Order: sequence, then structure tokens, then C-alpha cells
Amino acid sequence: MLVYGHRGAGGEAPENTIAGCKHAIARGVQYLELDMRLSKDDQLVMLHDDTVNRTTDQQGKVSTYTVAELKKMDARRSGTPWPNKRDTGIVTLDAMLKATPEIKGYQLEVKTGSTAQMNRVAELLAEKFPTESSVERIVITSSSLTLLQQLMTIAPHIPRGFISMNLNPFPVLDRFNCSLLALSWSVCNLINVGHARRKGLHVSVWTVNDASVIKNLNRLKIDSVITDYPSMALPLTASLSRQ
Repeated sequence: MLVYGHRGAGGEAPENTIAGCKHAIARGVQYLELDMRLSKDDQLVMLHDDTVNRTTDQQGKVSTYTVAELKKMDARRSGTPWPNKRDTGIVTLDAMLKATPEIKGYQLEVKTGSTAQMNRVAELLAEKFPTESSVERIVITSSSLTLLQQLMTIAPHIPRGFISMNLNPFPVLDRFNCSLLALSWSVCNLINVGHARRKGLHVSVWTVNDASVIKNLNRLKIDSVITDYPSMALPLTASLSRQ
């Protein structure tokens, strides 16, 4: 069972920042789940919320700030205290990928937005990842059906994953030819996991911050967990694999 660092290591370090991802890597993380939105100057930036209010020292929608402005922000406002401002700004997808070459796999979640935003994100992803070899380490995930449809249309070679809290996500997975199911732990059970495995889907369960839940998911033989606390999850999953 693989361990994906949620937003890097969202419970241990500033989320969706280079500093947070480097913290996760230093603790053994080889897989990351990160969030993406559009900046004012039409670039993909790493942020969960549609505003900068919760995580930074500024206010307003992400889409009203340029990449240069976002990079200067201090994204340590939420989460655990973090002593150093270095690498804690909001950065582009390109900057994040360049800063984390050790990572073996990324789930890159496109947060929902307007139809125009989703279409533009799909276009940018198609430009960024133009060939099958360029997407060897990534899966683009989203709960936006618009995004999944547009990606399937203009860049079918880019792997897609559907993020679901539904007991039966399979009509959507089939419709958009997804290879990954990102399923909430609260609706993860033997039936839907078994069905996903028969379809050859990678099952990744979020957001798993409880050791007892990780043990239960291991018994279900899911493929990966997404956690805010990789420092807890990594040694636990390693011990479970030896049993």
C-alpha cells in the first residue's frame, strides 16, 4: 500500500508548498497529492482553496493574483507552526515539479471552477504534458466532470482520476475512461473496492489520518492512502507489509 502525502504533508508542514513537500520527502514520502488552480496570469498554481485567506497572510481569490504576487505570500497561516518562511509561497506546477525530482508519482487535483476555467486548465495541462512519456509520473484527478470530459477530448493520453464520495462512482469512471478512483475513506468498503479492482483501477483513499483506518484499508487491499501525516503512515504501512 503506497502512501501519498496529502498537500505534501498537510498536518506536519505548510500545505501545497515546496517547503512542505521537501519535509515530506525527508521523511520518506515518494508520492504526493497536490491541488491546482488558475492564477490571474493564466498559470497553474498549487493551492487548495479558491481564496488565499485561510493559508496566507493575504485576502482574496487566487484568480485575482499573478504568479509573482502569489510566490511572495507567506502560506504558513494554517496548520502546524512552521519556523522558516523559506519556500512557503504559492508556486506554479512547473516550480513544484522541478523542486521535487525524487517523487515517483503525483496525483494532481484540479479543484472545481467555472466551465471556462476547467476548459482552460485542460488546455494548459495538454500543453504541459503533450506526450505519453511526459505523464509517466502523474495522474490528473478531479471531481469536475467538465474537466474530465475536456481532458479526455483534447488530451486522452493524460491519465485521469475521479474523486468521489459516492458509494457507486463507476458510471463516471467508465464514462471518462479513468484509471484511478480517489475515494473518501468514509464510503470505502469491500464491495466498491472489489469492483474497482476487477476493473483494473488504482484505488486511492483520502484523507486517512487515523492508524486504525489505515489498518482496515490494508485489509481491503487498497492501492494507496492519502494522508496529512506521512510520518505516522509510512512506518505503519511498512510494518503492515511485513505481517
